[in-house]
Amino acid sequence: MDTQYRIVYSGRLSLGHSHHEVVEQLARTFHMTEEEARELVMNGQGRVIKHDLSRTQAERYQEALASVGLEVEIEAQSGASGPSLTKPAASGSGASPSIDLDASLGRIGEPTVVEAGRGWGWIQEAWGFFKQAPLAWIGALLLFYLIIIVVSLVPLIGGLATTILGPMFTAGLMLGAQAQDRGEGFKVGQLFSGFSVRPASLALIGVVYLGLALLIGLVVGVLFIFTIGSAGMLAPGATMTPEQFQAMATGPQFMLPILIALLLGMPLAMAMFFAPALVALDAVPVMQALKLSFMGCLKNILPFLVFGLIALVLFFVGAIPLFLGWLVVVPVLTIAVYTAYRDIFQS
Repeated sequence: MDTQYRIVYSGRLSLGHSHHEVVEQLARTFHMTEEEARELVMNGQGRVIKHDLSRTQAERYQEALASVGLEVEIEAQSGASGPSLTKPAASGSGASPSIDLDASLGRIGEPTVVEAGRGWGWIQEAWGFFKQAPLAWIGALLLFYLIIIVVSLVPLIGGLATTILGPMFTAGLMLGAQAQDRGEGFKVGQLFSGFSVRPASLALIGVVYLGLALLIGLVVGVLFIFTIGSAGMLAPGATMTPEQFQAMATGPQFMLPILIALLLGMPLAMAMFFAPALVALDAVPVMQALKLSFMGCLKNILPFLVFGLIALVLFFVGAIPLFLGWLVVVPVLTIAVYTAYRDIFQS
């Protein structure tokens, strides 16, 4: 018989997490009251949270709990598994809060397929969000892009830093949209909420993106070198007239690397589109979030086509009055990522 494992709370919080933050995130993510979450965090050392698990299942639970700042240990079971938080406490047996790990980890399944018209519906719903707090949304997006521009100017590490910070800021905007959706309002400071809600996982999204983007760049670069080499440009003393270069640049061989870049870049963009929201809003592990994001976009090609065409029109119209319209267009389309996420993954 395969060895079974259990999850035990160590009594410690992950580095950089406060008790208040962990209680709040634990309650929100695992459908507990704040009183139950506080009881577990403050007095739950040594408590069995889940038992009778395979090693893979145990690691999945460990990752989900670590994402909210709760350090747990995986122990091999021997004999009785002990009391579990996933089962209701016996009457009068003391405070042993219920933590619905199965429901939380399982509530994000296959993405929903929606009709093509929802591409416009996402923008309409996003406009409703924007009208409730226009100055806050404009301020948050301006601050976002200002920070990214300034950080990108830092020599050597600027590009890496912006790649890591991007998903964190995006997650903060998604958390802000969710808070507004719940009637809590949106504030500029919510841009930074991704730094306290699963920051390590959000940073990992940026690292994975950077690695895949570099790999795509390497493939395209090799193809360009091969194309130039096949034209004889790499031979010693080789020269080419402007007419010959133009003919080569517009030929099918030269266009192949560009086509390959588009074919490889599009799936990466699809995988990244919903990944920060999946991680921040529903504690989905990073690799699963990338997969679900890709599938959500792939299954909804038609509504995304409608969304993309309307977005292009809005960008064009918004650029006419000295680009001032973008102060509205960019926030609305950003909020539309949340309304699309809600439609595809939480409906």
